[in-house]
Amino acid sequence: MKQQADEYREAIVALIPQLRAFARFLARDVARADDLVQDTILRALERQDAWAEGSDLRAWTFRLLRNLFVDQQRRRRVEQRELAALPRVEATAPVQAGRDALHDLETAIAALPPPQREALILVAAMEMDTATAATVIGVPEGTVKARVSRARAALAGEFGAPPRSPA
Repeated sequence: MKQQADEYREAIVALIPQLRAFARFLARDVARADDLVQDTILRALERQDAWAEGSDLRAWTFRLLRNLFVDQQRRRRVEQRELAALPRVEATAPVQAGRDALHDLETAIAALPPPQREALILVAAMEMDTATAATVIGVPEGTVKARVSRARAALAGEFGAPPRSPA
């Protein structure tokens, strides 16, 4: 029995790349697809007894994935209808100005070179110290400090603020 369970888990793990490719095709969003694959694997492991031994495990797991995707789509449509039915509230001028500023900041961060953006997000948004961020990225700590400094200077220049000198 234990050997069957181990073989089943190994077979499920071997299907992950194919499940991921199918999920990305369905969801058209990497993050959603990865969540879908994770939910599928979890469901397949929880419902091992529902799989008929000797049947096509690949087809069964793909069916699970597809059914989960369809259920998510239905739920999203219901949520969208309910949200659309809510009365719209116009944003006040200060709220709209805040939204505009946030959008401008998101755009400016997205325009940073990927290494600077990554370092800035880890240090500033995720509140990691530079040593931890360096471990995550796989570069020396000084490189992370330099990237964060350059990113902050670029953002300061974008928004017309004088760049801060390092503390």
